[in-house]
Amino acid sequence: MFFNVRNSLFWFSDWLKGGHVQRHYSAVKKIQEDHTSDFALSEKKKYLTTILRHAQETVPYYRDLGMNDAVPDGIDENAVDVIQETALEDFPVVNKYLIKQNPDSFRSDTYLDKKTLKATTSGSTGTPFTVLHDLDKKKRHQADVRFYWKTVGHFWGTKFYYLRSWNQQNRKSKNVQKIQNIVPIDVFKMNDGTIGDLLHRIKADKDPKSILGYSSALDCIVKYMEMNSVDMSQDGVISVVAMSEALDGPTKKALQDGFGCPVVSRYANIENGMLAQQTAGLPDDFLINQASYHIEILSMQADLPVEEGKMGRIVVTDLFNRALPMIRYDTGDLGILGKSETDGKTHFVLKKVEGRKMDIIYDTHGEPISSFTIGNSMWKYPELAQYQFIQRTEKEYEFKLNPLEKFQRGNELIEEFKGYLGSDARIKISYVEEIPLLSSGKRKKVLNLVNSKPVEDTSVT
Repeated sequence: MFFNVRNSLFWFSDWLKGGHVQRHYSAVKKIQEDHTSDFALSEKKKYLTTILRHAQETVPYYRDLGMNDAVPDGIDENAVDVIQETALEDFPVVNKYLIKQNPDSFRSDTYLDKKTLKATTSGSTGTPFTVLHDLDKKKRHQADVRFYWKTVGHFWGTKFYYLRSWNQQNRKSKNVQKIQNIVPIDVFKMNDGTIGDLLHRIKADKDPKSILGYSSALDCIVKYMEMNSVDMSQDGVISVVAMSEALDGPTKKALQDGFGCPVVSRYANIENGMLAQQTAGLPDDFLINQASYHIEILSMQADLPVEEGKMGRIVVTDLFNRALPMIRYDTGDLGILGKSETDGKTHFVLKKVEGRKMDIIYDTHGEPISSFTIGNSMWKYPELAQYQFIQRTEKEYEFKLNPLEKFQRGNELIEEFKGYLGSDARIKISYVEEIPLLSSGKRKKVLNLVNSKPVEDTSVT
């Protein structure tokens, strides 16, 4: 098949250029097979030691903090490795606002005159954020992407329908689309007519293919398929991968039934890359990319690890970006760390990824409510085409509803959610004709306006 030719041509081209991606891919695959194997532990220790030493020696921000004082003189190399690895907790936690305010301070001196690549978030609800990647970081990212695609049966070069907002910055040329076998679908143009045309196009396409898209776009497809009794389970779709937000349970099951294939959610961002993804073998947990990142879950109140099983801030150390090292980078997302043990192999996972802190809803006593509680509950109301749930103050909430017909279950909806939020919750219902898309093409289902501040769109393939 032609997709196998593409795959072979890619690896042949990489071989001609020195086989860098292949070496990265082999390491990624071996580490991801068992996160606690001798190989995995040894490689991660080496990666972490190298990036911390590089940051201390070449990045102005860390030199100004005196970070290279963490390595005393006069000790042997093996001792340095131990100190460097354990010294991660001595590095400060940083975020995009700090990096944006001091971009030159975070750039490595050794890459000032070398070729780098810009990775820019769209700034859908804030201002754009640009990170520089060196060429080796790009190759590692390519290996990461290929690894995670393969976990759902999708080999590089297989066609995939890519549902996102396409603009001048991210639009791919016709030649690149052909090489990568991408079919771009603009979510800004999605309505019943365009969804029907898309599903007809997928059905008529006899090649194996996958679907990659925003969760909100996949929600729209599920609604259309259910209302029009569409079955795509025999039409050659290999996998469906949701990005931007994790799918709620009912949506995921509807996609699995409708397309007859694995359906997973991907956790990634533009400034780092592939952080974690559900796989065919781990359909409910997010397999952490231990090969390329060190991930911590820290408390909401302090830069300290949370107890096992507790939700906290997802903080990432990128092990491969030397142009602009991101050490203990607060992604702005929340998650729960876990562990999966099967057939004597251990994998570290994210049991939950809750999305950005501004999207977490709190009850009237200040306790967080999972977005999945809201999403799973709203499937009881099929007469709604769209909804958006907003927290406006500590005890005031609003449902924006776009009903398919007159909605007569408002009191039932309010009483149900008072059970989640508290009997003293004040819940208002507003009726709208459309929940608007953000400039990124995403549609927020849950929004917290209490003490919120702008954040950037950080989804990535």
